[in-house]
Amino acid sequence: MLVTAYPTLMNRFSISSATVQWLTTGPLLVMGIMIPVSAWLLNNFSLRIIYLTALGFFFGGLLISYTAGNFGLILTGRLIQAIGVGITFPTIQTVLLVIFPPEKRGSMMGLGGIVIGLAPALGPTVAGFILDNYSWRDLFGLMLIPVGIAIVMTIAFVRPVIEVKKSKIDVWAMMLSTIGFGALLYGLSSVGSDGWTSRIVITSIVVGLIFIGAFVRREWPQKEPFLNVRLLTIPSFTVASMITALSNTTMIGIQVVLPMYLQNVRGMSPLHSGLMILPGALIYGVVSLISGHLYDQMGGRRLALVGTFLLTIATVPFAMLTRQTSYSFIICEYTVLMIGVALVTMPLTAASSVDLKGIQLSHGTAVNSTMRQVMTSMGTAILGSVLANVMSNSNPAHSLLQSAPLVYRNQSYIAAMHGFRAAFLVATVFGIIDFIFACFVKNEKKGA
Repeated sequence: MLVTAYPTLMNRFSISSATVQWLTTGPLLVMGIMIPVSAWLLNNFSLRIIYLTALGFFFGGLLISYTAGNFGLILTGRLIQAIGVGITFPTIQTVLLVIFPPEKRGSMMGLGGIVIGLAPALGPTVAGFILDNYSWRDLFGLMLIPVGIAIVMTIAFVRPVIEVKKSKIDVWAMMLSTIGFGALLYGLSSVGSDGWTSRIVITSIVVGLIFIGAFVRREWPQKEPFLNVRLLTIPSFTVASMITALSNTTMIGIQVVLPMYLQNVRGMSPLHSGLMILPGALIYGVVSLISGHLYDQMGGRRLALVGTFLLTIATVPFAMLTRQTSYSFIICEYTVLMIGVALVTMPLTAASSVDLKGIQLSHGTAVNSTMRQVMTSMGTAILGSVLANVMSNSNPAHSLLQSAPLVYRNQSYIAAMHGFRAAFLVATVFGIIDFIFACFVKNEKKGA
């Protein structure tokens, strides 16, 4: 949602594009650190306290950003908001898995998917409208009202549906997790601006992988682990988690690159480019609800195969876009993509819990969410670097700008199209890998 406001904030505070990107990069780092911690929090504190704490962080962060007089305070507010989001996201999924029996989990996860999926999908359109009619501050200020209502509702209605089992926090494990995932996500987030060969990128990724390896080695033999990484040895959990992570990676990748194509090549405004993806976002909400019911009836295998197939097929035409491709065609392709993602995301999240019981559910959602966060960051970094490198290698010589400006402009457009097509082609590869994983999903529903 905030990406749409980047040009406005850059002009208001006289900052570069690399600096403003930290409004996205910073929160991703914080969320990547907090999500693994959520499993321990869920098993050691009451659900009401967890929700109130998370919502308190989110409300406080919004207030800081809303009243900020400089970019540093806006970023500070965003980082505080991310603490709340990093706790809330896996908590919601765990609660849905705990309070509903396996035969109803698909329907409830589908209902939850409407909220989780529609919010980021509708964000660009809503943000474009707000920026065209109000102030950038209102992107934060308007959110204070629903978050305040959520706090009141939490106090009034949230009950202790998850059993609290106190355990001593493993400080070393938390430190290894924080440094490992923080460094890895920082390195991946820096690829777009610094490139894969940058010393800071290489160092961050290597340090992150070393600390994550040390974290896994420490946690593997623990009877009461900080984060139960042994769940990755359960085939149904790992396969379903990989499918949801790859589907999310493909979707986010398209959502990042497509608006750039629409704005930079086709000359659309942020609001209009947001409206282009609005039909797909709305269809996602409807199909997400339907797919949950279908999962309860037929299991996850068919949904995984059909969903990943549609997702993959929908990315192929994006790799063949031109400057004249009709807007209606783009809308249709994006809608098909979102149908595929909706058929996969929440049903396969429910399917990942089939062989998990009790305390494993909270650890499962934390591991699942962490995988999704890391793979999405990695996928976005790959798409961004492919786009930038192909465009850079295809750009005309700068001297042509003086001698033949019209030729230079035309060749620059061609270079941009080469870059966008290459990036979309990478998204297609992600979809193909996703479909291959879907072939290994076993159907847990009898007679399906």
